[in-house]
Amino acid sequence: MDQQPPPHSRHSFEEMQAAGSAARPLDFPPPVVRRGVRVNALVVHPATGQREVLEGVIHREDILGTDAAPRKGGGGWEGNIQTPKAETGAALEYVAYWPQRRLQDAIYGSVWACLVLKRHYGSAADDAARAAGLEPGSPTAPIVWEIAGAHVAIKMVEWARVHRARGRLLEDPIKEIAAMQLLGARHPHVLGSAEVLQDDEFMFSVMPYCSGGDLFGVVVSYAEKKGGDGGMSEPLTRYWFRQILQGLLYLQSMGVCHRDLSLENILVNEENSLIIDMGMCLRVPYNSPKGDGSVADVTAGTMRKLMKPQGVCGKSNYMSPEILYNREAFDGFAIDLWAAGVILYIMLTGFPPYDSSSETDQRFKIIVEGNLQAQLIEWDIHLSNEVCDLMQNMLRLHPRDRLTLAQVMNHPWVQCGEVEMPP
Repeated sequence: MDQQPPPHSRHSFEEMQAAGSAARPLDFPPPVVRRGVRVNALVVHPATGQREVLEGVIHREDILGTDAAPRKGGGGWEGNIQTPKAETGAALEYVAYWPQRRLQDAIYGSVWACLVLKRHYGSAADDAARAAGLEPGSPTAPIVWEIAGAHVAIKMVEWARVHRARGRLLEDPIKEIAAMQLLGARHPHVLGSAEVLQDDEFMFSVMPYCSGGDLFGVVVSYAEKKGGDGGMSEPLTRYWFRQILQGLLYLQSMGVCHRDLSLENILVNEENSLIIDMGMCLRVPYNSPKGDGSVADVTAGTMRKLMKPQGVCGKSNYMSPEILYNREAFDGFAIDLWAAGVILYIMLTGFPPYDSSSETDQRFKIIVEGNLQAQLIEWDIHLSNEVCDLMQNMLRLHPRDRLTLAQVMNHPWVQCGEVEMPP
């Protein structure tokens, strides 16, 4: 845990409150979305040479030699999207994706495991050119693909659903793409977007494929091994929790508040975890260095500002009390750290600390009154004093009393102690 939050991200709630009025979140830069097509394509299995026509292969429209037109549908999205000009063939990477297995449904569509294809230059391509009455190697010859041996995940967003529901739901698919592109695909614990395509029916967000499901499923599997009673060991929990903190550190360094952090929104790929689902995230405003009351982004290096209430959102088991009540200005970083405290609690115990972050919830009330460890002992759950201290101070009622990310990362339980690798 050698990486630490930058100094400007460590300000306390009281310092931000004293610095001036709350502001609205900043807008994300418009996402860059290229035109895509879905075609029936000839694909070669490189190990056997077998040829097969696969339906619904997705690739960029501006790849030279496209041999089929896109399927027409209900219209794409033009507003608040940047569409780059077509590139020359020499600049293009010849990659395509074949949707192989539906992984899960999403609010605006579904997520698929897709086989990655690369352009084939062998005998099958020569035969396809001759069949089209062209010389082998002709730039206008039909493209033939071969299996590259890798997978990606593609979130397919249906434009019809977007047109019906966008603006009426807090989760915004356009903003999610914009946030993922702002964050990029350069951090090992935050899921970025490799490329984004659209046709008249769908937007296709191409992302790394994680084979281990979500971290919630990992916790459930450990609870089942214990007969449904208990969570992970502290050394194994420490392994995953450190990765979550590194992901939060990156989000904070980019000036982004997730707002829906949960075990379900952390994917696992072997020994690595990634924070996903940026559909509710916010871009945090900062004080302008001009001192004129305007706002800037994180690159200004100034103090971040509290944000005006933005609605009740997220899962009730992870939601901080200030988001539930939605009345006062809030610190975007503090609500993510609250959710991280809930994640830590569930990983260790196998169950959530409360049903609702309201004082009408008796378990919640006991925790925010400072009796987290006593409650666990009463239930015959015995955790170390250090981790109970950490959870207690992450789950304080008021954000001014909670630990900052820097304090969490420097906490003795996080810094010291045994680390157990996942099996």
